[in-house]
Amino acid sequence: MLKVTLPEVTRALYGAYRLARLDKAGMAYFEISAEGFWKSFFAAVIVAPLYVLFLLLHYQAGDISAPFVRYISVEAISYVITWVLFPLVMAGLTKFLRCEAKFIAYIVAYNWASVWQNAFYLPIQILIAAGVLSAEAGSSIGIAVLMAVLFYIWFITRTALEVTASTAAAIVVIDLLLTVLVNGFALSMM
Repeated sequence: MLKVTLPEVTRALYGAYRLARLDKAGMAYFEISAEGFWKSFFAAVIVAPLYVLFLLLHYQAGDISAPFVRYISVEAISYVITWVLFPLVMAGLTKFLRCEAKFIAYIVAYNWASVWQNAFYLPIQILIAAGVLSAEAGSSIGIAVLMAVLFYIWFITRTALEVTASTAAAIVVIDLLLTVLVNGFALSMM
């Protein structure tokens, strides 16, 4: 079993932070290796507590009619699928685009960047679910954060894969569509 240390997490999150500041040198802070690839999925563990809090508040708000155990089970499966599906799709797509040598670097950066994305996006959703923010205010803020996150993913894609701006944009759209697809499937299971 891979052991992920606090210094490794700190270094990777700093690299993702540098990328968020549009600093390509942020890539130097990631462990770009097969082991680093697998360790980067620890980001899902870091994000999980915020996600669980969001799910609990969302359920408590009465927005979900499914039984609690079913809701949590479907969302847990959806969470895992979301973390695994995009890298699987990208494994094939990077071969097609002839940038497979950059695949590991990309997924490592993408996964660690997910911590920052969720650190900004999930609290807004939590505040909406808790009734602290109105749906209208939350939606406006949420859309602004979503646009920033999509740009961040685009920058990481362009930087790590060394692809054109339009190719990076297409990959971001694929990522977004896969997320919508998985979420739609999860909703249909409830």
